[in-house]
Amino acid sequence: MAFEIGTDGIGGVVVGFDGSDPSHDALAFSAGMARRNGAALVVVYVIDPGSEAIAVLAPGAAGVIGMTEHDAVAGIRTEVEAALKGLAVEWEFISVRGDPAAVLEEVAAARRLDAIVVGRSRSRLHRRLGSIPARLMRTAQRPIAVVP
Repeated sequence: MAFEIGTDGIGGVVVGFDGSDPSHDALAFSAGMARRNGAALVVVYVIDPGSEAIAVLAPGAAGVIGMTEHDAVAGIRTEVEAALKGLAVEWEFISVRGDPAAVLEEVAAARRLDAIVVGRSRSRLHRRLGSIPARLMRTAQRPIAVVP
């Protein structure tokens, strides 16, 4: 592997955030890592596309779901702003539809970010279906940090 001038350290970090306690921990960890390295921080909220199936079944539900989704994104962004207030870190918030593991990897690849940070899963269901951290560990093309 060849050395690249000006590429020492981490240039950017993507963190998955959904408002849960583990995602708050991951946000705090990634903000500290970004601050210490002078790196960009991209906070990603992934919207579950499963709600669209409900909209097809119930006439008029699409508008309510869209409004609720918009409110959820605004609420998550407010939480992120509050958590990062006063920290000397450059950050950006985006919300994207899709599978969380795939979206985090896609955002990291598209923006050429060096690492992905997620909180650990506390759901028992994930033991059977596979958690986002476990799926990232199998498929990601960059380092993954799972914050307990």
